[in-house]
Amino acid sequence: MKTSTKTKVPELRFPEFEGEWMKKQLGSITSKIGSGKTPRGGSEIYTSAGIPFIRSQNVNNNSLILDETHIPGSVHLEMKSSKVKRNDILLNITGGSIGRSCVVPNSFDEGNINQHVSIIRLKKDQPYFLQPYLSSYKGQKLIFRSMTGSGREGLNFKSIGDFKIYFPSLLEQQKIADFLSQVDRKIDLLQQKVSALETYKKGVMQQLFSQEIRFKRGLSGGKEQVQQIRSKRGLSGAEGQDDGCDFPDWEEKKLGEIGNTYSGLSGKKKDDFGEGYKYIQYKQIFDNSKIDILECGEVSINESEKQNKVEFGDIFFTVSSETPDEIATASVFLSSVEETIYLNSFCFGYRLDKNIISPFYARYLFRSHSFRKKIIPLAQGSTRFNISKSNFIKLKTKLPTLKEQTKIANFLSSIDQKITHTQAQLEQTQSFKKGLLQKMFV
Repeated sequence: MKTSTKTKVPELRFPEFEGEWMKKQLGSITSKIGSGKTPRGGSEIYTSAGIPFIRSQNVNNNSLILDETHIPGSVHLEMKSSKVKRNDILLNITGGSIGRSCVVPNSFDEGNINQHVSIIRLKKDQPYFLQPYLSSYKGQKLIFRSMTGSGREGLNFKSIGDFKIYFPSLLEQQKIADFLSQVDRKIDLLQQKVSALETYKKGVMQQLFSQEIRFKRGLSGGKEQVQQIRSKRGLSGAEGQDDGCDFPDWEEKKLGEIGNTYSGLSGKKKDDFGEGYKYIQYKQIFDNSKIDILECGEVSINESEKQNKVEFGDIFFTVSSETPDEIATASVFLSSVEETIYLNSFCFGYRLDKNIISPFYARYLFRSHSFRKKIIPLAQGSTRFNISKSNFIKLKTKLPTLKEQTKIANFLSSIDQKITHTQAQLEQTQSFKKGLLQKMFV
């Protein structure tokens, strides 16, 4: 690609193209700009099968993501003006998702949209050129400048038709569209890979903590070696080979027998936050099974205060949540730091007996499906849910030996590393596309 400093050509351009782009009013190159409506009978006529009914939530991440919302064929025939065709551009025109857009793919058969989504149907220009423009910084700036109304802002059809956009020749539009489609395919593949790894990890965790899958202990010269996972159901081939002895049976322990709880910060006011010592925030615990120390907040602590300090290997649990399913979400502190760190007041800490349970293993245990099934019923409340430490320490869990814990933790950690690596590739590619969209349009 070549670069240019002219005002009516993009900064980044394929070398075989020259000349300035032409400004066009969107309404002059479209055969339709319009939206749909709520079907007769409202949401009560929605079905799980029939004709897809597209709402603003279905237009996301530059894709048309259909769900189980459909309408009967008879209603579809009545809603002629809201029928969607292949290669239509769909643009959200109201609410918090305003400005999100996608192209209706060639695999789409038929469907309808509601009043919150607009159809932009081009006469001959390339929709896979215009839609990436609309999602770029320049396109989003144009959209938000054109919004009307107060309170609930939106776009009307006249505003959309008045969009003035620079277009190259159809051949150059196609070249840009094909190139960006290749980038999108790479993004899609990476997203699928991340999703597949996360699904695999979830399934393996359920099998490991239910003991449906066990590690074997291999002995050679008295030293333990890494072995394959072996299922109790039996595996064929190399994975089912028995290279050593079984680990001992897991032992049931009360949480109060293998660790002690402690409270987070107490007696702090709003003015105490913003500088001072680091403290672990609620969101850090909720978002990840391992604490990222770079995301800590800061809090002022006087020398006379008696506040609990965080230690390596501590597990943190959220005390309250909006739903029972989110209660007591856990995260482990695995950073080696010498500075003093505290814990926020909306969580409690749990200090393990490391001779019984490894914090690296606890990271996965306390987020496992089997443990979550035990702790969710402890949620108390109606509008907001809480959990008491006294009920928490009465919970029981089965523990393998420390050596088997290490094998389990290492195995799951290796999957996490693959997820992190693939996620980094995805973010890098998404950032690359964002840069392209900034430079490939006028």
